[in-house]
Amino acid sequence: MSDLKIGQQIRKARMEKQITQGELGKKIGVTWEMISRYENGKSSPRRNLEKISEVLSKPIQFFFGVEEAPISEEISRLYQLLEKKKKDLETDTNIPMIDTMAGLSLNEALKLTSQKYSCPMWIQTNYPGVFALKLDEVESAIVSTGVSNVGFFSRIKARPGDYILIQKKGDLVIDKMSNDIDGNMIAVLLAVEKRYHTNKDS
Repeated sequence: MSDLKIGQQIRKARMEKQITQGELGKKIGVTWEMISRYENGKSSPRRNLEKISEVLSKPIQFFFGVEEAPISEEISRLYQLLEKKKKDLETDTNIPMIDTMAGLSLNEALKLTSQKYSCPMWIQTNYPGVFALKLDEVESAIVSTGVSNVGFFSRIKARPGDYILIQKKGDLVIDKMSNDIDGNMIAVLLAVEKRYHTNKDS
């Protein structure tokens, strides 16, 4: 927007406030002549616009020709959309959480767990049969498992190069998929969530 149009908005707001150019100038630290130059588009008021908006009780967008009401309505509409999205995320992204498999098959472990865990939306949306597993008892030379970290897995068909969860002689291991994998494949690893603090009861 041009300085002239901003100046016209300053004049409009000043007249509504019923103060003179001199009074406005004094409050923002410039002369009345400078206010006159602002209003006539001969000097740019942009660096003092924040002070001017405060003195004239107008939001900054007013000086750029945007009325306050539509902005408020748009903010309100966006807030409602975000609240709805937040509610959807809270209800739709919980997946089964397995603490331990301890010699159980995946299906048995899933039947025995009633715990739920919050799952990133990109995982929930793009992969079927997703579940979470605490990685305390999982070994891996290629993935950082760590105490209390959580892995997100899907029972999709593994491709060469995928990280997979396998049962090997009773132990759980994360390894890279290859033709000579030694063990029973359970699921494909999608992501690992590193938890730096956790309650003992969780």
